[in-house]
Amino acid sequence: MTYFDTHFHLESMKEKSVLDGLAAAEGMDIGCEPGDIDRRLELMKRFSGLHFSIAAGPWCLRNGTEVQDLVSLIREDCDRHRPDFIGETGIDRYWNYGREGEMEELFRLHLRLADELDLPVVVHSRDADSETAGILRDHCPRRRGIIHCFSSDTAAARTFLDLGFMISFAGNVTYKANEELRKAAAYVPLDRILLETDSPYLSPVPLRGRPNTPASIVHTYTLVAGLRGLAPQQLDEIVRDNYLSILQGTV
Repeated sequence: MTYFDTHFHLESMKEKSVLDGLAAAEGMDIGCEPGDIDRRLELMKRFSGLHFSIAAGPWCLRNGTEVQDLVSLIREDCDRHRPDFIGETGIDRYWNYGREGEMEELFRLHLRLADELDLPVVVHSRDADSETAGILRDHCPRRRGIIHCFSSDTAAARTFLDLGFMISFAGNVTYKANEELRKAAAYVPLDRILLETDSPYLSPVPLRGRPNTPASIVHTYTLVAGLRGLAPQQLDEIVRDNYLSILQGTV
């Protein structure tokens, strides 16, 4: 059985030499930088029915590129290939990319672009939940979207749920030290929960330390399903329905 994976990076999987061994994938390939979409579309041809997003993630600020230039480039990408989502975009205080204020500006411009194109967003928030929530309160995109790789506690989950977002859990929910994250996975309403790999990163236990692929998501489904008193196949159906409700604008 192929389980639905709401967030992976085919191009990065290719760089890690794990893509060729992937027999099947269902879900969404995530944009990272301007100009990556043409390469990614070629990789997506290996699988059927994949969705995709377009973005300039906060790491694009590392080399001094101007925010407005990044946004202009992703607008061009979106004009050529209309995506299903805008993202991933957001705030990363672990790395603190760019000059002061640039991550916030880049995030806000992505949110405006999402509204212009009537698309939902994929939000990256690392060590920045309060700041991310504050920006989303100021400009919450009409179609809302996904808080990807949620890594915090129940209180933070409640904040994003109140803003109308879906919460997506990755392989780190299986890590022994992340008991608060598991409590959040047990708390999020079933009609607002998603699962992802963030491949090739964050492999779940028992594969931690190896490059990740969508095939590994079975371990995350098994753990979270157990927290919710469900079979993994039942949770897969729920995740698919939740994802499609965002995609179709019915959430």
